[in-house]
Formats: sequence, structure tokens, C-alpha cells
Amino acid sequence: MSRPSSPRRTSPHAGIALVLGGLALASCAGGTGQLTTGSTPNADGSISAKKVANTDIDCPAMMVRNGASTWQVPTGANSTTLRYQGSLGQLARECAVLGESMTIKVGTEGRVLVGPKGGAGNLTVPLRIALVQEGPQPKTIWTKFYSIPVTVQQGQTQVTFTQVEDDVTFAIPASKDISNYVIYVGYDPVTAASGAKTAKKKPAPAEPKMAARPKTKSKAPPTASAPVEQMAPTTAQPTFAPAPGSRGGFAPPPPAGQFAPPPQPAGGSNG
Repeated sequence: MSRPSSPRRTSPHAGIALVLGGLALASCAGGTGQLTTGSTPNADGSISAKKVANTDIDCPAMMVRNGASTWQVPTGANSTTLRYQGSLGQLARECAVLGESMTIKVGTEGRVLVGPKGGAGNLTVPLRIALVQEGPQPKTIWTKFYSIPVTVQQGQTQVTFTQVEDDVTFAIPASKDISNYVIYVGYDPVTAASGAKTAKKKPAPAEPKMAARPKTKSKAPPTASAPVEQMAPTTAQPTFAPAPGSRGGFAPPPPAGQFAPPPQPAGGSNG
């Protein structure tokens, strides 16, 4: 008797590779763009820049943002009070040049560990992907925040999640040089907390409406013997100060929706 073959197990890392492979197949079928191929992660998980096939344009490097590689619930928890802790693992990206623009498909894989105070339940992972032009004054070219739902089943000690963004599209500069462009991935709990506070704010009370003044029938002009009745001045309506605004993004408060600058080591920056 022949031994039945055992079912093949699919690695959790295969999800990102399969999704990114779909972009390559779609582009080849359409014949409208050129793609990078064979991106190999470095030892630290980052992906170096590489020329897009048949072009002189680099596909931007990709890495985890310094200072945004982990996430804790609650923030600043120690080894005894920690409920959940997130980390980031495999990164992947594919680049397509379409005319004067580039579209990048970005894949990120992360993991949530269950701490001593954690357990089964639902939680939302705050993640941000950003394309930044590095230099003396870094410039954000594209950025997006994601709230990723994760469910921890009873008895699980860790859960893996993936996030794929298939439309990081931007205009290629006239110089065709994007060698200093970097795709950053990182946790963004500041934006998540800011959004939660905004949602909990109560709406400002509506300004009271003036009561409609009753219509009166026209009367004949008063005679000389009848004095004209004087109307009392209308009471001024109350005014309301504008509702306080809210600010989102990474701390400290740079423009909303951007990563905070990485922490500087003692003795100055390494650039």
C-alpha cells in the first residue's frame, strides 16, 4: 500500500510573497510597467534600494522606522503588567514605473505576543507606512495610518498579522533620482490615541434658535391723541467659542501624519 501524502504546510511568511507576486503577474500581463525582481531582505530585515528592471530608477529602500519597531499595551508596561507587545518581522515591496510615476506595493508582517496580564480578546494594532525623501530636511512624500484588527484566541501566546498596501503612488522627479527615498514601516500609537480622544469628545451644544416673532396685522397710523408704543430692544443672543481642535501624528507635534524623528544617541547624531 502506498502511504498517503501529508498535506503541505504553508509558512505564514508566504502570504506576503504571494500577494506581491500577484503584482508582478499583473504587470507582465498588461505590459505597461517595469518591476523589480528578487528583493532579498538584509540581516536586520530591511530591503536595500535596487534598480527597477530596464530603467535607471531605483526602487526605494525599505526598513522599520527607528524607535517604532515595538508597541506595548499598556504603554511603558513592565514584565509583570504587560498585556500585549507587538514587533515587526518580514518586509517586502515591488516597484512599477508607469510613465512619469511609480507605484509601490508594500507588505509588512508583524507579531503580537501575549503578556502576563493579557489573554483572549480583540485588539487593534496601530501601524504606519510612510515614503520619506531623506536629507538635511526630510520630506514626507506619502504616508498612511492603519488600524489592524487582531483577535487572540483562548490559549494563544502570539498572533501573526500582515498588512499589504498596493497603491503607494507618487510622481517621479524630473532628475529621475529617488535614491534617497526610503519606505518606513512602524507602530504609531500616538495617532491611535489621538483618534480615540477625538472620538470621545462630545459635540458642542447647538446655538439656540431665535423664536419666531408673531405676525401682527397692520394697523392704521395712530392719531395725534394716541401715543406711539415703543418696542423694547431685542436681547443680544449668546455666542459660543469655537470647539477646541485636535492634533494627530507622531510626537513631538510635527505636522499631522508623520513619523517623529528617531531618538538621538548621546554625543550627537550619526546622520
